[in-house]
Amino acid sequence: MIPALAIVFGLIMGSFLSMLIPRLHNEEKGIIAGRSHCPNCKKTLSALELIPVLSFILQAGKCRKCKKQISWWYPLIELSTALTFFWMSITFQSALDVALWSILMWVLLYIFFYDLRYKEVHDIIMFPALILAFAFSFVLGDPLDSIIGTAVGLSFFGIQFLASKGRWLGSGDLLIGTYMGLLLGWQNTLVALFLSYILGSSVGIYLLASKKADRNTALPLGPFLVVGSMIAFVYGELLIKLFLGL
Repeated sequence: MIPALAIVFGLIMGSFLSMLIPRLHNEEKGIIAGRSHCPNCKKTLSALELIPVLSFILQAGKCRKCKKQISWWYPLIELSTALTFFWMSITFQSALDVALWSILMWVLLYIFFYDLRYKEVHDIIMFPALILAFAFSFVLGDPLDSIIGTAVGLSFFGIQFLASKGRWLGSGDLLIGTYMGLLLGWQNTLVALFLSYILGSSVGIYLLASKKADRNTALPLGPFLVVGSMIAFVYGELLIKLFLGL
């Protein structure tokens, strides 16, 4: 029963996230309580137009009033969140563990999609997320490991930030590194950082080789950090054992 509930709740939280991201960036009033509307014609959406994924399919991906194409952004975030929550439900047996890890993973999805779209992250989400991640560490894992992980993530990006005077990365990367440390602990944070930079470098080389980007093109680091964190979350211990074995 929990996996089914996780999917439903994931769709709901994904729908909320897809609405929250542009509202935060555009600094719209009523971020939480405001009525959802078409970004083109501003028509207030009815309850039937807000059913995650299904409304997009029934409306053929278009606004019912202005007929303008609705971005795939919305169902993509909804499905990603539903799959992530389902993943948590089959990974953990305790309903409390499923709920808390789902919240933590929801923040990673926020980082992924917000940074991918706007090349930044918003403090209004990140600061409460850091507090929650630290509080949850007392229930889900080892608080000391999380504190050491925080030092690793913050130091890794802090040194780069200071050395480049903010040219290489932004303050948002410091927050992401801190969150990774709280979430993963110090060993898996190192794994996640290694994987993230390998992935980022591979994508950058591909874009340069295919002439889809040049040396001045800025790639958001957040999405790679999120993917690296999720891989480390699942396979971190295995990868560490393989590395030590070598």
